[in-house]
Amino acid sequence: YKVSEKGARLIHLESPILNSVEMDEIKDLASADNGGFEQATVSTRYDLTDGPSGMKTAIEEICDAAVEQVRNGIEVLILSDFAEDQTVLDSTSYVSPLLAVGAVHHRLIQEGLRMDVGLIVETGGAWSTHHFACLVGYGANAVHPYLAYETVKQWHGQERTQKMMDAGKLAKSTVEGAQTNYRLAVEAGLLKILSKMGISLLTSYAGAQIFEAVGLGDEVIDTAFKGTTSRIGGMSFEDIASETVMMRPEVADEKRKLINYGYYKPIPKMGEYHANSSDLAKLLHSAIGLDKTVNQNNRDDAPNDGVKPPNAADYEIFKKSLESAPISNIRDLLDFESDRPSILVTDVEPASEIMKRFCTGAMSLGALSREDLGC
Repeated sequence: YKVSEKGARLIHLESPILNSVEMDEIKDLASADNGGFEQATVSTRYDLTDGPSGMKTAIEEICDAAVEQVRNGIEVLILSDFAEDQTVLDSTSYVSPLLAVGAVHHRLIQEGLRMDVGLIVETGGAWSTHHFACLVGYGANAVHPYLAYETVKQWHGQERTQKMMDAGKLAKSTVEGAQTNYRLAVEAGLLKILSKMGISLLTSYAGAQIFEAVGLGDEVIDTAFKGTTSRIGGMSFEDIASETVMMRPEVADEKRKLINYGYYKPIPKMGEYHANSSDLAKLLHSAIGLDKTVNQNNRDDAPNDGVKPPNAADYEIFKKSLESAPISNIRDLLDFESDRPSILVTDVEPASEIMKRFCTGAMSLGALSREDLGC
């Protein structure tokens, strides 16, 4: 990277979440009279006929194109999965925006070009705060979630939504107002994510890669998320490509009935096993003496403030249920291994003594000094 006056030219964004109007304004900055920020768009779509192996090839081509564009003087690079028409949509799949931006980001670093360009991700695959946090954390300077904005627009135009606004159940707003509310909600979520890491500025979070991957293989990590910890390995590019194709419109049109309702409605006879089931919860509550019928309004009238004695028998049932349950968490694949025999519980220091050494400062001690916390 060569230090020059040109490198001091910046496009100031009020938000990392861009709408279509702001995208047009950025494109207008390409004219010599309006800043002269040279721009280019690299598509992240690839032909379906290339099969699952096509994603890895597509990523390599995207990275090569990005390097070539930046070497040719491009200062704003847009990575887009937008399909220009129905024909393109029907004949292509897309590289995950996170894979695309991560791979391009690291390739540009490797080539010594990253400081010469700003990366904008134009995608239909980002809508929640976690999506945006990951995209920014792996190199995106801004994101244009075109499908999320279109979804808000369609939601606003629904008859049910309009009736709820007329009835006062929803605050009345225009389409632009609803889209602004969506962006404000995402921004608030991003600020919350940043604050949990003690970060105050988005620029400090950009490209910081403060993540740990679960379920991604070494090839994927080395290409798009270099330096990120992935302890157990996992999916390859082919696996990700196959999963992406499963979300295509023709698959959705089949309108298959959802058999397994997920975490909130576990139905053992109709779906997969759920570690958090109502039966297990009841056993645990009984084991520790928790009575769910007791609350702040009636506990004063109950014996011992409504706290029941612990039930060791229920705890044994609870423990055996967990031990015999199907594998459903990563920790189910792990077991304790020790090079020494177990000690008796009576030899363990009492909880009353251990609690004396507990510190409630937690992460605050990492951000503030002990003297400041005492003020």
